[in-house]
Amino acid sequence: MIAELDAENMLEAAPGVKTAVRCARLAQAEWAKHSVRVRAQMIGALRSLIADHALSLARTTAAVGNRTAAEKMASEVLPLLETARFLQKNAARVLAAKRFGRRGRPLWLPGHSFVVERRPFGVILIVAPANYPLFLPAAQMLHALAAGNAILLKPAPSASAPLQQFLEQIIARSQISPQLVQILPESPAVARAVVREGVDKVVFTGSSDNGRDFLAELAAQNTPSVMELSGADIVFVRADADLKLAAKAIAFGRRLNGGNTCMAPASIVAHTSIATLLREELRRLNAETDAIIVVRDDAQALEIAHADQHGLGASIFSRDESAARVWARQLRTGFVTINDLIVPTADPRFPFGGVRKSGFGVTRGEEGLLEMTYPQAIATRRTRFLPHLELAQPGDADLFAAFARFTHSNGFANRLRALLAIVRLSRIRKGKS
Repeated sequence: MIAELDAENMLEAAPGVKTAVRCARLAQAEWAKHSVRVRAQMIGALRSLIADHALSLARTTAAVGNRTAAEKMASEVLPLLETARFLQKNAARVLAAKRFGRRGRPLWLPGHSFVVERRPFGVILIVAPANYPLFLPAAQMLHALAAGNAILLKPAPSASAPLQQFLEQIIARSQISPQLVQILPESPAVARAVVREGVDKVVFTGSSDNGRDFLAELAAQNTPSVMELSGADIVFVRADADLKLAAKAIAFGRRLNGGNTCMAPASIVAHTSIATLLREELRRLNAETDAIIVVRDDAQALEIAHADQHGLGASIFSRDESAARVWARQLRTGFVTINDLIVPTADPRFPFGGVRKSGFGVTRGEEGLLEMTYPQAIATRRTRFLPHLELAQPGDADLFAAFARFTHSNGFANRLRALLAIVRLSRIRKGKS
């Protein structure tokens, strides 16, 4: 694990890391000068290049995990194209400045207004997983680029090829500086060295144990992060579920990517009235059946759900969608799918992330784009009435209390008395000043 690597490996990684971070900072300063709209247009150009090299990318990615090109086309390349289209069309709207003026302004702040603008963090380190070596880091990279950041990509061991190809066939043929997106060596020691050299945010995808170890490094540098960690997703099959659909979905989830998916169904919780029939359907599909937990009602199923400390996702199968949504809101997970699993999360609008031992923060969707920025509020005051600049007076506490009653108390009579008190105390204060 990362924390167990020795200092010698760190020293070997350091010189190259210093250069990578320095180059990334220079490139980011130029990239951030472009408007969000221009950056979105450039991501649109990347989208076209990805489409032109789609099959080649799928074949390279398939070779990493010994999968088929068709599977990787469906599970990695096509979702990546949709991510690019989402950013191309929506980044400018999502990252647009928000202005706050008179409406909702406190009475004691006349002339006050402010704008909230989204600022890029700067240099973002993306620590990538091995199971989806192209889609996960590349989607995060596109969000970071749209937000105005530079990116350092640390691939998982033996999983560099898809990202390297992406840089050579996509980034290199675009107008994006090669220093803006750099691939680091695969060694975990490099990720630690980068953090110590000083990056502005980290997006980490991996196991809970490795994530916890890496967080200790981030804490020492006070580096913010998104941690996308292990899942142990539960499939809930209610008494009214379509059992053929549930069984097919479970079988699909367990074979997708050779079962190496963080959202793969780790366990099945089924109502006692349909558990036997579900087992039969799963056997018919040659799917594993030994993980079925039989429950008598929803309350017992919820106890099982809450006992699991992971909180990435869950799936519910039920013909009653309203009841399923009520059940979903009681689960402590980052997302829930109803009458399907895994695939809906490929929707580029879908915010992806977990809670508890499954991490924190989100990637993808509007929330994932905002995650690549921080809000900067810029306030302006247009008035000469600035009483807070004056020296405090003995009766100010009573005056403030009367103002609080006037602006926040219930009942006309209470507010009228408070107003009269404000007038009286203001006259006294004016006479003393």
